[in-house]
Amino acid sequence: MAKLRIQPPAPQPLPTQGPRKRFGRFDRIVIDEVEYMFRDAVGDTITLAHANNADAIQVVTQAQLHVLRHSRGYRHDRDYYNPEVARARINAGVQFLSDLPEEEQADILWMQRWCLIAIRMRGLGYKHGGISFSDDGLKKTIPEIAKEINAEAKAEVDGGKKPRTGRVVEVRQSPCPSTLLGWINDLIEGNMNPLALRKEYRKCGNRTPRLTPEEYAYLWQYARMAATPEKPDGTVLWRNMSAAISEENIQRRSEGRPELKVPSYDRLLEEIDQIPFFDMKAGQLGPEKAKNLCRAVNHGLVDVIRPLQRVEFDEWTVHLHILLILTGVWVTLTDKQKKLVERVRLVLCLAIDVATKCVVGMSLARAACPENALRCLEMAVSDKQEYADAAGAVTPWDMCGTMESAVADAGTSFANLKFRTRTVDLGVQFKTTVAGVPFLRGTVERVFRSTDDKFIALFSGRTFSDSVEKGDYDSEGRACLTVDEFAEALVRYKIDHYHNHPHDGLGGEAPRPCWRRLTEEYGVDPPPDDHLRRIVFGLELSVVLGAHGLRVLGIDYQSGELNDLFCRRGPVRVDVRVDLGNLGGISAKIGDDWLLVEGAPELYRVTAKDWIAVWDEFQARNAAVNAITAGILNETMAHLVKIGRIARERMNIATEPMSQGELQYHHRRMSIGVKFVKEAADEKATGPRDLFDGALVVGAAPSDSAAEDSEPLCEEVVPQQPARTGKQAERPDKQAPPTNKAERKKERRAHWKFEE
Repeated sequence: MAKLRIQPPAPQPLPTQGPRKRFGRFDRIVIDEVEYMFRDAVGDTITLAHANNADAIQVVTQAQLHVLRHSRGYRHDRDYYNPEVARARINAGVQFLSDLPEEEQADILWMQRWCLIAIRMRGLGYKHGGISFSDDGLKKTIPEIAKEINAEAKAEVDGGKKPRTGRVVEVRQSPCPSTLLGWINDLIEGNMNPLALRKEYRKCGNRTPRLTPEEYAYLWQYARMAATPEKPDGTVLWRNMSAAISEENIQRRSEGRPELKVPSYDRLLEEIDQIPFFDMKAGQLGPEKAKNLCRAVNHGLVDVIRPLQRVEFDEWTVHLHILLILTGVWVTLTDKQKKLVERVRLVLCLAIDVATKCVVGMSLARAACPENALRCLEMAVSDKQEYADAAGAVTPWDMCGTMESAVADAGTSFANLKFRTRTVDLGVQFKTTVAGVPFLRGTVERVFRSTDDKFIALFSGRTFSDSVEKGDYDSEGRACLTVDEFAEALVRYKIDHYHNHPHDGLGGEAPRPCWRRLTEEYGVDPPPDDHLRRIVFGLELSVVLGAHGLRVLGIDYQSGELNDLFCRRGPVRVDVRVDLGNLGGISAKIGDDWLLVEGAPELYRVTAKDWIAVWDEFQARNAAVNAITAGILNETMAHLVKIGRIARERMNIATEPMSQGELQYHHRRMSIGVKFVKEAADEKATGPRDLFDGALVVGAAPSDSAAEDSEPLCEEVVPQQPARTGKQAERPDKQAPPTNKAERKKERRAHWKFEE
């Protein structure tokens, strides 16, 4: 009898490294609670220096950094150590624009829009309608800028709808020339960070300027003379200013008015140093050379050569009727019931990289809305391989990173406070193009047309672009695709077909090979880490701090900082933000800073929907859930997947995430705290750890020793009996019978085991 030979399982391949990561010299990288500064990158190696000790050097490779990026506690803050950005952050008192009240957010974005338009018009050059930053030049230009801003405000209120009489449009008072010039100086000095425009009303103290307006007018006038082709020295400017003020004082003495003081030489140098670099070079070398030196703001389309340098967003109503029902339910209906199912047209929000023509984000919704645009933005800066795996795609969807600029139209889905605030917090420059000029977003407009011609044409139920082309075609009656079928087919088409098909805009090169070639040459900015992603896209909750820490969805999150806060303030409410895709940690706002509070390792990468399903399973199998282990959690997850309670919701671009109200509902009902019990007897001792300690190693097989040393999954819970009195105390071997039906039911459930 031949022996049965068991073939050992093939080792799982490690995930691809993805595009080469690019870091700035002022970036902060936090690995295992240690702050590093980026030193340099040579080939495939990256040199990091400790933030507190520049002589302590750590060298890692791109592959090692890819593993570290998926470890717990990893953070990457772009331009964190940049002096200009740090100054703007300190003056504003917050690190993210979304931390401010919505009124201040709207004010800052409004002032930023004024500055960007003024700088753009200044950069055009006088021959092409450019402006001057003098008082006379700004007085002539401010009405034009106000007209453009008011038109954008009206378009945002209309939202593409027909204008109606009486619709309220907010029109703000235009700034004066000196105010606008001050805004521009603050914005440029803050490295174009909008937080530099935050007003100083919150600060108290004597704010009386030392110079009178007349004295500062002389100072400003002669300081701006440094930005001229003659390039005069500061000493010459101060002598000329002193002579001009002396002549003014002679006239003032004859008229009996107070004389003016001459500003000091150091004050004049400070005013010269405050002149923006672009203004200085434009005055000394000319506007054209200044634009070549610093292209901070550009007008119209520009040459895009780097991946994620420019990402275009837009929404498109799909020319296809979709059955508003899931596939599994559709197959169970009769022919009569199928005719009653609603037919809808979905709205596709798409983000495409202009340089490589790769699709970096997609999201489907019933109607155009800001939430659909935010989901597309979040997907564009996140790993998307899970979507490809869920759709069964063969080609990886590894186009990931933080874009340099995002471009969209002035529709309500993009030109709103939520979308613009999140782009600012991500460090992305957001631009809106002129409405009615689609060629300014030609890349995304063209991909919609090709999708309609090559993909939508494959299915029945098309609506076509107009009624003449449609004719007598019954679009609703011939609808055949359900929502999840259409979403899966769209993902497969974009990943496997579009990304690998020769593209005319790339000279016959396919988008995916172009992405790999350009990322190898230029690299891309890394995607936001888990902490920043949670702050920007996480849902907000207000949780009461207790001795157990912060209880979110029944999970207790504790840290030393929270314990110190509880000892000082007692039970206070703390604002937290939760990532629905990762309950391994939360972000809590302590004072003006966001604190990363890590949870149990068993919850790392566990989604909120999965945890809610696990919680419901625990509640059905055990009356009081207060302690679980990793084994019980894994067993329950496997059981739920088997019966389909979690597997029924696959990763889908048409699946809407949990809303704020739904999250608060589950948070309130899951009031029992959950503790995670350690299973391994030999826990790792606290102390200094290796750089890669705690990193997520993909593809490693679990050791047999760990499984043998693990503790039992659960112990029988024995309820504590009340004290006995009278005759009951004389019968120690017998228990007192329950007094009512509720107590008897409670006693039975207290003896349940998870295995039952």
